[in-house]
Amino acid sequence: MRSLHAWLLGLGLMCVLGCGAGKSKDGKQKVVKLSATGSSFVLRLMQVWAVKAEPTGVRVDYISTGSTKGILDMLNRETDFGCTDAPLSAEQMEKAGGKDKVLHIPLAMGAVVAVYNLPELGEKGLQLNGNVLADIYLGTIKNWNDPAIASLNPGLKLPNLPITVCRRSDGSGTTFIFTSYLAGNSPAFKEKVGSGTQPNWPSGVGQGGLKNDGVAALVEGTPGAIGYVELTYALDKKKLRTAKLQSADGNEFVEPTIESVTAAAAGLQVPDNLVFDLVNGKGKGVYPACGTVWAVTRTDTPKAEGIRKFLTWALSKEGQALAAPEHYAPLPEPLASKAVQALEKLAGK
Repeated sequence: MRSLHAWLLGLGLMCVLGCGAGKSKDGKQKVVKLSATGSSFVLRLMQVWAVKAEPTGVRVDYISTGSTKGILDMLNRETDFGCTDAPLSAEQMEKAGGKDKVLHIPLAMGAVVAVYNLPELGEKGLQLNGNVLADIYLGTIKNWNDPAIASLNPGLKLPNLPITVCRRSDGSGTTFIFTSYLAGNSPAFKEKVGSGTQPNWPSGVGQGGLKNDGVAALVEGTPGAIGYVELTYALDKKKLRTAKLQSADGNEFVEPTIESVTAAAAGLQVPDNLVFDLVNGKGKGVYPACGTVWAVTRTDTPKAEGIRKFLTWALSKEGQALAAPEHYAPLPEPLASKAVQALEKLAGK
């Protein structure tokens, strides 16, 4: 009996160990690995999503390279998808094989903020508008106590200090949103610089920083500097303050918050291709320099099932609930549902 009991116990232990090992092995086999590069705008949220989504059986390796490089990698089939804050250009669409060969899947919304390093202003924040910011980036306004800035900030003692302009040096969706905002407010900026991920900045104006964190660090280390970054990167830097921007209708100065970005999407009419513009939206409490980040992928991608699974999860209530803690605005539910439906266009479904 004792021998039989020992044999049964050993058999049971072998079964437990064997079953456990089998499940672990099967689990590893089912994990889909996805590679993606692109927007530094969405880096924080992608990092959170990559960890939280692993139980669904998808592992995402995301590298912040800037939107332009992210799209290039995807088009060259070096990655499974790219993240961008600027929709594909006509030239990029052509390289992909046409508009029906790629999908733009919106992930979240955010604010591009003007950050400055002027500790002498104290707690009272700076107020700016698109026209004044455009003149600063054109090099027309060169000093902080310029009358144009003073007129927007009555009662604020502005320093007699040169403005150091900071901008992105890499191809950037954040730059696309910011220049779209400036071009929409300043005919001179629209004519001389225009909007884009890699615009032709005026010669001799400004210093370049790599990605959002590079510009934020550049402004933080330069007294009298101004730059533009995604909101999360501004909140990381103790020496930086964010300017309130005048609303598109000119009635108020709006602080960049989750609420003011969400307000920009109120009543949004979204086309079937899911490409839309949040810049210079009108309405009470609407921050004017808002943008969207998209995951862009080929419809014939060999990783269709994994991409569909990951993005469907990211667009779910669980995934979108993780946006606000990282200072992004979640998508309105009807938009998220429309994006999930668009994923049906991926090959193999």
